[in-house]
Amino acid sequence: MRTLLALAACLPLALPMIGCGSNPRVTRTEPTQQVDLSGNWNATDSQQVARAMIADVMTRPWHSNFRTANGRNPRVQVHRVVVRGTGDVIDTQIFTNDMVREFINSGLVDAFSATDERLDTREVLADQDVHATAETRSEAFAEIGTDFILRGTILVQDDQAGRTRQRFYSVDLNLTNIQTQQMVWMGNHKISKIVERRR
Repeated sequence: MRTLLALAACLPLALPMIGCGSNPRVTRTEPTQQVDLSGNWNATDSQQVARAMIADVMTRPWHSNFRTANGRNPRVQVHRVVVRGTGDVIDTQIFTNDMVREFINSGLVDAFSATDERLDTREVLADQDVHATAETRSEAFAEIGTDFILRGTILVQDDQAGRTRQRFYSVDLNLTNIQTQQMVWMGNHKISKIVERRR
């Protein structure tokens, strides 16, 4: 009986010590620091691919041709990229945002959000139409049309032998003239990662 009481008295003291052993260790890193934990698509991949592909599209003839013909920056609408393949969850909104950021920061194009994101703004305009004063409300039907649409896919492929796995990503983007449907640029960027599992 005394042993049972002693165990019952010690139990509340022992539980916090048991719980402490399972706490994860967290290390903060710089967002630009390359970190590969699983071999899956990550923030580093998104930033590097967006930077490389937008740099490529901006050096191609379509841009100078448009500027010469129209005397202004081209207007580009960036659509969400589609993932095709299995076994990897990729938040393409992060990649899309990285591309839009690169476009805007270049100062060479006027970037516009995808149609589904514009719906939020249109709801605000409709709400202002009812609730805001005439002097302060934003005017509806004053959107700026775009000249080009950027869209594409991320293809994911796995290959595995024993404890070694290859993660292969092929990012294909194309820029299309909205009025003529002519593709004016097509780009590709590949990433290959070898992941070796320890015994």
